[in-house]
Amino acid sequence: MVGQPNTGGLPDMDRGSPAARRVGLILGFGLFCLLLFAPGLPLDPLQRKVAAVTALTAVLWITVALPVGVTSLLPAALFPLLGIMNAREVAPIYMRDLVILFLGAFIVALGLERWALHRRMALWIITRVGTSPRNLVLGFMSAAAFLSLWINNTATTLLMLPIALAVIGSLGSGEKTGTDARSDARSDAGSDVGSDAGSPAQQRSFSLCLLLGIAYAASIGGTGTPVGTAPNQEFLGQFADRYPDGPQLSFGDWFIAWIPLVLIFVPVAWFFLTRFLAPVPAGEGPGAGIIEAERAAQGPLNAPQKRMAVVFGATALLWVTRADLDLGLFTIPGWSRLLMSPELLAADGYAAHKNDISDSTVALLMALACFLVPSGTQRGVALMDWQTAKRLPWEVLLLLGGGFCIARGFQTSGLDAVIGGSLAPLFGSASPWLIVLAVALAMSCLTELTSNTATCAVLLPVLAQAAASGGVNPLLVMAPATIAASAAFMLPVATPPNAVVFSSRLVRVPEMARVGLWLNLVTVVLITLVFQLWVRRVWHIGEALPSWAGGAG
Repeated sequence: MVGQPNTGGLPDMDRGSPAARRVGLILGFGLFCLLLFAPGLPLDPLQRKVAAVTALTAVLWITVALPVGVTSLLPAALFPLLGIMNAREVAPIYMRDLVILFLGAFIVALGLERWALHRRMALWIITRVGTSPRNLVLGFMSAAAFLSLWINNTATTLLMLPIALAVIGSLGSGEKTGTDARSDARSDAGSDVGSDAGSPAQQRSFSLCLLLGIAYAASIGGTGTPVGTAPNQEFLGQFADRYPDGPQLSFGDWFIAWIPLVLIFVPVAWFFLTRFLAPVPAGEGPGAGIIEAERAAQGPLNAPQKRMAVVFGATALLWVTRADLDLGLFTIPGWSRLLMSPELLAADGYAAHKNDISDSTVALLMALACFLVPSGTQRGVALMDWQTAKRLPWEVLLLLGGGFCIARGFQTSGLDAVIGGSLAPLFGSASPWLIVLAVALAMSCLTELTSNTATCAVLLPVLAQAAASGGVNPLLVMAPATIAASAAFMLPVATPPNAVVFSSRLVRVPEMARVGLWLNLVTVVLITLVFQLWVRRVWHIGEALPSWAGGAG
């Protein structure tokens, strides 16, 4: 791939350590047998089976005793074997339209990567923000957040890391890149550099601030669109499955609701990072030369980059404008109306057929376009080929399917009602502000040690039923919990972006924990404020249990 980033020794995210694998297998199968056969549990046989499969799957996800994608197939195998659901019911769950949406989005994103267009976009954003040390941090964070709206946050961080390391290396010894930058940056604490670069302590602080800023912005950037990160799709799939008569949330609905969080988070996190948590001095630094050199090396836009930019822009535009956008004071009609028969609209209304043409339709069409549009480089070469497409993160698609399957098992067996009913008193008497804050804080803490998608897969059905049993709108807990699952900043294992920057060996665990703790708290507060003051208005979320969730209306 053009412009393939140096991963810098990224740890293997597919398997845990040998000790962790052994513990995971023993603990997982131990819990599986315990939940199946232990006497005295207040569960019927079907609920015991679902709980056992869920516990086994969750433990193997957490410990990575098996590759994540393999573990995600356990419900598909065990649900039919244990009589929870039959194979014909289970199989379609793994290939529902939201999984197709992610599949198409990944192909378009791989097209950006194949022609290094994402790198060009990142450098353009960074140079527009400025090249002083503080502005460089803001530029990198802005670029990471923007790219993570559309492509995998791990890929975003891997793209930004070598550029950041080159800038960090320039602080100590001029214009070095790659592994030289990494070794230079590690030796900065013992070197005496020019006054422009600042003291060794300031260089160390700048390195920490820049790398953590990239990781955190990549994580939160993904919350701004449905395709930005897997927990968003997990929520949308579970919500549509559980509440078929509830609001049908389109790409545009999500974008309008949650892009303010991204726009607020980046400057707020930048302010706290550069002023308090990892202070960065004002003024100019030598990193500007690296950025300009990187941009100059890109040259002018070539033919495949121009064509890929058109495909990418068309994809984003079609997603946002597909369905009607309700902005409160007025509604912008979606283009999908034009493709529906007038008789159908007159008989049932637009709302009943809003998702007949879904966001997954757009994703597949634009993915196919990538294979059809000539690249302009040589005859017969398209913007996308199958060799590149084979790099799709299949484990993420399987993880989504496994989560949807577990959620369906909870609902089919009534296990969600049993667990949710026991938690209902916590929701029934609390104010919406307290509910949202508590749920966001709890989810942020839980995902420090577990996969955020896996955590959503297991907990969202429980939270939904607990809210319904307490007479509260399920969206009050499901939506903020989903977003907070991406707000895990304290540990390298919390998110792939954290692991990527930790692999540079310029960030120590105590430093990440200290900075991440404060940003976790700041982000939880931001999620609460944005949800209560904006998202609830845009999505028309009331406090009482609505009729589509079993309430009186």
